[in-house]
Amino acid sequence: MQIKRVDSTISTYKIQESKDFYMRHFGFQLIYESDWYVELIAPDLPTAGVSFVQAEREEGEIFNGKGLILSFEVEDVDAEYRRLQAEGVEIYQPMQEKPWGERSFVVDDPNGVHIYIYKLIPAEPEYQRIYDAHKK
Repeated sequence: MQIKRVDSTISTYKIQESKDFYMRHFGFQLIYESDWYVELIAPDLPTAGVSFVQAEREEGEIFNGKGLILSFEVEDVDAEYRRLQAEGVEIYQPMQEKPWGERSFVVDDPNGVHIYIYKLIPAEPEYQRIYDAHKK
């Protein structure tokens, strides 16, 4: 199988709030909208997107906001942290340097989905050894 695009679809009662959040704070672009479904595409990355479907349709169940993390790798994580704070987005987890090689913070979308925003940094030696062991 050759995967051409990855899209996460969240079943929610907050379709408009979700659309507005991702478009306003992350620059996602609207590619389809109806009264029960919204599809967004990542800016400058047409192979990745996020969609929202009206809860309780026959195709799925209501998403409870637990257990899903969307990860966004960015060029300047500190600038994104400051920007989102200035825009009034509540920071769920403040900036941290992770030993596995990421500088990151977390915000939540209107559905309770964690958005893990990070930049790669050098990993601590014990993690780097693990990464190196898996390289081909």
